[in-house]
Amino acid sequence: MERIGELVSQLGEPEDYFVGKDWGRLILPREILCFHRSNQMEEEGWGGISTSAKRYDQHRRFVLLVAREGSGRVGVETNLWNLQPGEALLMFPHQAHYYVSLPEKFSWLFVTFDLPLSFWSAIQPLRDSPRRLSKDMLATLYEFLSSWTEADDELGALQAASYLGGFLSELSGEEELPSLGVENELVRRVRERVQNNLREDLSVRAIADYLEVSGSYLREQFREGAGVSLGHFVRSVRLMEATRLLRDSSLSVREVAELSGFGSFTAFSRAFGNVYGTSPSVYRKTVGGGNVEDDRAGEEE
Repeated sequence: MERIGELVSQLGEPEDYFVGKDWGRLILPREILCFHRSNQMEEEGWGGISTSAKRYDQHRRFVLLVAREGSGRVGVETNLWNLQPGEALLMFPHQAHYYVSLPEKFSWLFVTFDLPLSFWSAIQPLRDSPRRLSKDMLATLYEFLSSWTEADDELGALQAASYLGGFLSELSGEEELPSLGVENELVRRVRERVQNNLREDLSVRAIADYLEVSGSYLREQFREGAGVSLGHFVRSVRLMEATRLLRDSSLSVREVAELSGFGSFTAFSRAFGNVYGTSPSVYRKTVGGGNVEDDRAGEEE
């Protein structure tokens, strides 16, 4: 008590009785996971990344990608970058992304996490803006990984979150990488056609007729320019619109299915489950949107 008393005796009067020392401005990610990828998987799954998946990936969590060895081209929605060793890309929740080219030998670090919406504005400059890591940033990344690896309780997890939050805060000050900007005219026109006409017929034949090209030419050119097949692109865009409506509107699941262009409620539920591993109503509950009870009633009809 004597040592405590010495400190207590040094305390002065607060300048403001309602404003104290606070950690509120610290970015503290939650549920942090770290894993490493060094091989391609020919089939879909969690064990690797692939340039042959023929689809966009889309997750509800933040994904920080750091290239350690090997360069590769990564697409995020309409942007494309060539990531080199020592470069990092932060993907925000629900951003569609895909891998265009990967070397035979590579080593990429993935850090996924949740972050309260109130902190998003602090890291908004990192959206669609990969950065080159300085020596100081690489040292901070090492401190984070060491802390996360050793964490075995809540205090350890909090320390790791603090390191990661500091890394994200400083990352926006690093050198920004230019986009490759390789989207060709045909891909641009297809994207516009699909994104603006989700409720229309978006089959290969319908889009080919609209562009006045053959179906085989359209398939080949779109796959080469966009990195995914046209069919998977259409499905991905419809599902992205569906997740947005489930998250941001009070429309029923059946209305969401119709507005996002699925021919039937059954087709929508099947496609949604195949990609997200859950039903539309359960997904809506996890992101806090809409009326879940009404959705469940609709799904049971």
